Amino acid sequence: MLIVLVAIAVTAFGILVLGWVVYPSRTAKAAGVGAGENSSNAAGLVDTPISVILATRESDEAILRRIEDLRGGDYPSHLMEIVVALDATRSSGLDTLQEKLSLGTRAVHGAVAGKSSALNAGVAAATHEYLLFMDTAQSFERDAITRLVCAVGTDGWGAMTATLAPTSGDALMDRYWARELAIRLGQARRHSIICVTGCAYVMHRRFWREMPAGLICDDLWSTYSVVTNGGRVGIVTSARVTDPRRFTRDDEYARRLRTMTGMLQFVRWFPAVLSPRRNPMWKDFLLHKLTRPATPVLLLIGGVATWGAIMLASPVTAWTLLATGVATIALVWLLATLAPGRLGQKAKGLLFAQRLLVMPLYAIARAARADWDVWKPHR
Repeated sequence: MLIVLVAIAVTAFGILVLGWVVYPSRTAKAAGVGAGENSSNAAGLVDTPISVILATRESDEAILRRIEDLRGGDYPSHLMEIVVALDATRSSGLDTLQEKLSLGTRAVHGAVAGKSSALNAGVAAATHEYLLFMDTAQSFERDAITRLVCAVGTDGWGAMTATLAPTSGDALMDRYWARELAIRLGQARRHSIICVTGCAYVMHRRFWREMPAGLICDDLWSTYSVVTNGGRVGIVTSARVTDPRRFTRDDEYARRLRTMTGMLQFVRWFPAVLSPRRNPMWKDFLLHKLTRPATPVLLLIGGVATWGAIMLASPVTAWTLLATGVATIALVWLLATLAPGRLGQKAKGLLFAQRLLVMPLYAIARAARADWDVWKPHR
């Protein structure tokens, strides 16, 4: 029995080390400069017409500000066809918005509620080969579109995504994003990134596939559509996008719960994403994405097996370790609640890390019961 428990613990922790240490480290080391970036061509303007798809459910004022910011870049305005794709939940404002839009810009709305339907409507209304997808809240640096279009024009690339600058103001979140960026660069250097940055990417129209209604991870779908049809997806480090919004840790928690639920939805709806024959990025998807929701499950399995093995060898030691672990968790909670100053802040950081660690269990539970309504409040 002891051997079985040790084997289970080693397997569970071994998978975690592979997904969280070995794979990220090796992939990050493989990263060079922005994969697929063509710095020499990006220095000047191009003469390629593009269709800009702005999927949104924001106010008319926010949409008009975003379009003004877009036209303030160095990409020639006369080469940009702009399609505002409204969420069906606010389709009643379509005519009013259209009256406010300038020439070369038109508004459409999705057939049903949700971003995927709005994107489908936007692409259907677009006329050019290059499709630029963007959201309402962010802002492009002046030459970001030029760099993206130049890069995606390189042979073999089906889509290129910009780099979202880490501006959260939270040191923990910014460090995490810097590590994530290094991993994406390594993935692109080998073949493709797993997910585009949904607020800024350019795709060849021939790789577009209509999105299923209710799909949560449109960014994952776009990448999957490219790589399963013979293209590659890269990232351009010099094409930078900023987001002026500031998110609390609760906001970040909700976002991660939403995206993880969407990833599990994707696996449930499209299991071929895990097929080596269908998806050239299946191994990266497995190690980079699915290790995350599996983490608390693997920790629980490995921890219980380890505790059981210790229990067989020394019951006193086993119970002492369990009591110490429970006391440590309780102490962190108390310090986060009661301690002032830096000590309290550090404890709150640890408490947030604990919440993130347990969060995949909520995503798994929602995926198991097919609860895809990720925009409603969940306590």
